[in-house]
Amino acid sequence: MRLITHQIDIIRRAVAELAGDDAQVSLFGSRTDDSVRGGDNEH
Repeated sequence: MRLITHQIDIIRRAVAELAGDDAQVSLFGSRTDDSVRGGDNEH
């Protein structure tokens, strides 16, 4: 996964704050596959 630990922690805290500790997050797209290039910041 192309997210660093700090980014994952921020996502987890925000989701827990907004939707509760039992909420689940699903990621999809190039950020979930280390072998894929591209993403939102690529131009």
